[in-house]
Amino acid sequence: MALPLNEVPNYTCKLPSTGQTITYRPFLVKEQKVMLMAMESENDKEIGQAVTDTMQSCIVSDIDIAKLPIYDFEYLYLKVRAKSVGETVKLRIKCPDDEKEIVEKEVNIDKIEVDIPKDHTNKIEFESNYGVVMKYPTINTFQNVPESTTALSFKLVQDSIQTIYKGDEVYDRNNISDEELEEFVNNMTQAQFTKIQTFFDTMPRVRHKIKYQNPKTGKEFEMNLTGTSDFF
Repeated sequence: MALPLNEVPNYTCKLPSTGQTITYRPFLVKEQKVMLMAMESENDKEIGQAVTDTMQSCIVSDIDIAKLPIYDFEYLYLKVRAKSVGETVKLRIKCPDDEKEIVEKEVNIDKIEVDIPKDHTNKIEFESNYGVVMKYPTINTFQNVPESTTALSFKLVQDSIQTIYKGDEVYDRNNISDEELEEFVNNMTQAQFTKIQTFFDTMPRVRHKIKYQNPKTGKEFEMNLTGTSDFF
């Protein structure tokens, strides 16, 4: 006689980017085991793939998790983890005034929201009627970039350009070769490249501000948590 299997509950939330209702479930022991083994390997690509595969399994709705903007992915990851392990995480923070005292702060990750700066835009104008429209990087974008910081910066820019426009001419990424796009990026002025970097600096992310105090000196501090790695 077959053993009774546990019935896993489903939950819902709305994608920050579109407002679409997404159904998800907690991850199972077998999925947590895969992620823990990947983390033990200390291989960033293996860890990223394990997390992506687990997230895809936990999303009941018919969506490709790897194609979502990175801030949607981060938001869903916090939701899934909250229902899987617990809504509260305890952070240990070193006080910056003495670099010795450790303060513990509890954060409810199920309450974390995506912050969308008011001045953010994905349309970058170099000059009148000339510029680019950017797309948001995905989890796959970050998994398939070089380890070098400089190479990473250029690769992210290149992979995130959706269209290029000048006057009445619009060039879609699907019709541009990798070589042509690389040449386009390499021929930007520093001012143009800086404008594109602003897109990444201000793009939506999961963000949460915490306040804490050094119990010995009495000094108060604030810390902005950005991206899922800051919460664990």
